[in-house]
Amino acid sequence: MKLRRWIARLNLAATLALVGALFILVNFLASRRYSRLDVTRNHLATLSEKTVQVLTHLTEPVSIVVFYQRSASLHGMVTDLLKEYERHTSRLTIEYVDPLQDRARAEQLAKQFEIDRLNLLIVQAGSRHKYLSDTDLAEYDYAAVGFGEAPTVKTFKGEDALTSAILSVTQAHQSLVWITRGHGEKTTEQDVGGIDELQKAFERENMQVESVALLEKPEIPQEVNVVVMPGPTRRVMEQELAALQSYLDRGGRLLALIDPLQETGLDDFLSRWGVELGHDMVVDPARQLPFVSAANVFVTTYTRHPVVEHMETLMTLFPLARSVQPAKETGGLTVTQLALTSEQGWGETTTQDTTFTFAEGTDRKGPVSLAVAVERTTPPPVRLVVIGDSDFVTN
Repeated sequence: MKLRRWIARLNLAATLALVGALFILVNFLASRRYSRLDVTRNHLATLSEKTVQVLTHLTEPVSIVVFYQRSASLHGMVTDLLKEYERHTSRLTIEYVDPLQDRARAEQLAKQFEIDRLNLLIVQAGSRHKYLSDTDLAEYDYAAVGFGEAPTVKTFKGEDALTSAILSVTQAHQSLVWITRGHGEKTTEQDVGGIDELQKAFERENMQVESVALLEKPEIPQEVNVVVMPGPTRRVMEQELAALQSYLDRGGRLLALIDPLQETGLDDFLSRWGVELGHDMVVDPARQLPFVSAANVFVTTYTRHPVVEHMETLMTLFPLARSVQPAKETGGLTVTQLALTSEQGWGETTTQDTTFTFAEGTDRKGPVSLAVAVERTTPPPVRLVVIGDSDFVTN
């Protein structure tokens, strides 16, 4: 009974981690067109000139739902900020909903907007809407989390995030996401092992999702905001790699989920972007589920990066993963490890065996990285996220 309860808690935590990870991941790979505005000021009561200009030039109604517990740390700051916004436009409608106090309305909103977490702002104009989470609205200090205390707000950046969201939903242009097919990738049509949740995460951010075979496209247009490669099992052709390279050179975004034991032809391509794919399988006896292979790893160690900023107390289950490391030569790119095994983990290179033993000098010693984020800040800016597993985002 205790084991069953432990596994149930682990599954719940893994689900929460997935929801949070997808939310932040999508924002990290968000549209270049609506990049965040630098409007943060020292005095919260005074809006920037840019925000006032956006509000006074609104041509359609905008509604904001404050889906927050009144006890949440940001509730007061958000309320004060929205009062200032209301002073500058009559086209703004604001509704405050405490999910714990008004359960009927909360359930209605959860169904309408597919809300799966607390403490959000929902910004809507017409059929377009965008979510803002705590980590969009503030930077947090997590120093005390390890001692059982809640993170504290370090910097409130609500005006920056909210004005950008209003711009996003009031523009006719809809961000476009391409999910690749033709190499055995996971699809949204699969009942088991599909990627519906990943597609929903993009759609919640007002992004249009299309399934595309890159071989049928001579180039990836700049209107495509993110390209997703969800678990290819066959080689990507040189023509397709050239299209991806050109797209990224022009400031594209790529999410690559690359499983172990697959020859995808992406090794050299990703190496040019500062990423090394391990020819191994990540094993961690200290982070495995009971009675299953040590290659079924759950991760509780994350670095400081926006993609995993909210996940310090959560765990993510990677049923089968390869190592993904910063390459030795990154060419001026910023490559950040995101999720790590414990020190007892390693990258097992003898992948045909069903039992695993660390081989000094052959296997990669832990902690082992399973995911990295790549950023190029010089114009045009580029962002990639490469994860050594695709199963963790499946239905």
